[in-house]
Amino acid sequence: MKYRKLLDKLNKLTGLGNDADREEIEKLRVVLKALKEKQNKFAAKLEQAEGEHERRKLKQKLEVIQQQRKKGLDVYKRLREIRDA
Repeated sequence: MKYRKLLDKLNKLTGLGNDADREEIEKLRVVLKALKEKQNKFAAKLEQAEGEHERRKLKQKLEVIQQQRKKGLDVYKRLREIRDA
């Protein structure tokens, strides 16, 4: 999946509120898993990267993915709390 599509899915899930149920949480888990795979892929590429420009570019992409995952994990935890309450 492209970054934009993953981010769009994540943003749709953030506006759920109190009506969160198992299906939305599962969708969020799928998005988070895909982001983690992308993060691992870019981390591996960064280790093998040659040239400062390429390394900087990969670091930037990696930071974006890390922030998306962080935001997604926060939303996931909040949805779980709402559902379990």
